[in-house]
Amino acid sequence: MLQKRTFTLFIVSLCTTILLSFFIYQKLTLLSFINISFIIAGSLLFLSLLTMTVKGGFFDGISYGFRRMFISKGQELSKKEINEMTPVSELLNFDHSPILFCGLLMTAIMLVALFIYYL
Repeated sequence: MLQKRTFTLFIVSLCTTILLSFFIYQKLTLLSFINISFIIAGSLLFLSLLTMTVKGGFFDGISYGFRRMFISKGQELSKKEINEMTPVSELLNFDHSPILFCGLLMTAIMLVALFIYYL
């Protein structure tokens, strides 16, 4: 199942790279493919690393501090209400690995195309 999602996301991002190259540069060249694939691969990698950071609980302490500081509807929140709130790390429940693998594949293809461009 993970491989199917990764492959589907990879095909979609590859088609998006080609279509954006046609729309932005009005032609498909190796340089335009490299430029657009860099942006897409970087976005995918950034999104996957951000979700890994959030799921790891890095922002749980920050959100807990904000919960204690803010007042809800003119009244302070009780400790029970604060402790019953779901941490930020538990709010994300999707698997980030297809996005990570797709970003790595797009980066690898971009690097191969870059190597061919400079030969």
